[in-house]
Amino acid sequence: MGIFSLFGKNNRPNGAPPEDDKVPAAADNQAPVLFGESHERLSNSTTLRDGSARSTTSMKIDAIESEMSSEFVHLPPSPKPAGPDSVAPVTLSHGNTTQLTLPVMSRTTEYLDDQSRSGSIEVSVSDTPEVIEEAAVLFASDQSDIAEALLLSAITENNLGSSTHIVWWMLLDLYQITGKQQEFDNLSVDFANKFETSPPTWIDIMTLDPQAKTQEKAGAPPAVAFSGKLDANIGKQLERAQKLSATHPAVRLEFTRVSSVDPIGCGLLLRMLKKLQKSGLDLILVGADELADKIREILLVGRRDETAAPWLLLLEILHLLNLEQAYEDASIDYSITFEVSPPPFVAPHTKIITAAEDNAQSVSLNGNNSLLMPILIEGRTEELLTKIQTHAIAHSPAIIDCSRLVRVDFSAAGELLNGLSLLASNGNAIEFHGVNHLVTALFKVVGIQEIVRVVPRKN
Repeated sequence: MGIFSLFGKNNRPNGAPPEDDKVPAAADNQAPVLFGESHERLSNSTTLRDGSARSTTSMKIDAIESEMSSEFVHLPPSPKPAGPDSVAPVTLSHGNTTQLTLPVMSRTTEYLDDQSRSGSIEVSVSDTPEVIEEAAVLFASDQSDIAEALLLSAITENNLGSSTHIVWWMLLDLYQITGKQQEFDNLSVDFANKFETSPPTWIDIMTLDPQAKTQEKAGAPPAVAFSGKLDANIGKQLERAQKLSATHPAVRLEFTRVSSVDPIGCGLLLRMLKKLQKSGLDLILVGADELADKIREILLVGRRDETAAPWLLLLEILHLLNLEQAYEDASIDYSITFEVSPPPFVAPHTKIITAAEDNAQSVSLNGNNSLLMPILIEGRTEELLTKIQTHAIAHSPAIIDCSRLVRVDFSAAGELLNGLSLLASNGNAIEFHGVNHLVTALFKVVGIQEIVRVVPRKN
């Protein structure tokens, strides 16, 4: 880049992104901490007050990240229920807490725990067997193993009455979604013998197995949405991004609803962005420009705060957006403030997409005047609801094609319910066609089936 030769301060190797584990000296003897793994201090012309000391902010970042790592675990399947009329409490893990929930989803209206819902999702009064409701909510909460154990137990007990075939369909769908074709084939044989009819057929596009090529081509990248203040409370979103990076080739990060930022939130997000890039993950950034503006609001050239994380996050975002001139301008301000030069600008190595729309990866219209749903509905649903509203205005009834819809996140289902309720109250007739049996059960649990017509898939 050339411009930093004027400063002559601790130039780092060319091509490396701004480090977040070094501490440039501060003129007022307050050493700003740049977040990272080693937390070493780098001395400049000014003597550091304490070379081994670390800021309170950095320690908070470490504590939050440590808690995230320790709680990011997989839970074993729930034990088999004691009897046909009772369902054992199921352990659910939701990011920051692991707690007992869903002991019995009885015939009365109740609320699930705060970690399982977004805005008080009320469970509808229903005569549906509890195992169907519980399995639907567990699957929507990304607890497939526990949902499978419940369904298997219910099939073994064979005490489901008129709902028996629904439980079999749900388990067959679950085997397809999780890529367990051998289990699917075995259960299909039992299905044919029990019901004396043809079992559902295997559909490749329903498989969420990360090795399935059809999923990689047709599936919409899962989204992680940040909203409100970007602070210490973003741990749940970061955990989700970390989990998705292990099973998906791309992840969509949405920042359009971020209202403000603070140093701790900047430090946490900076670390996660670096980890995601090291893993080779492709990123779809939505609202990153707006996030950069929010960061600039808390920066002042020449003022050395306790941490330089907001500065480094700003540089990282400009780097990911491939905005070379903006990166150089911010680098000059950073160098003036900390007397340390970031490396020259280098285009990002991973694939970065900056699109407000989801192109062919999301909802689209097909040739039959129906709206095609995405494979996954996760995160915020405003954009999806806008598409449904536009389609409902043009067509009555508005047919929503759910043939490739695999899973709806539980919190997203609550937002979907609110949006569909508003559309229905305005006189829009909406029908969801070809819904798999797990999602159908979820729609009944949260009340969507009372707002729109839901037609389950037939095979």
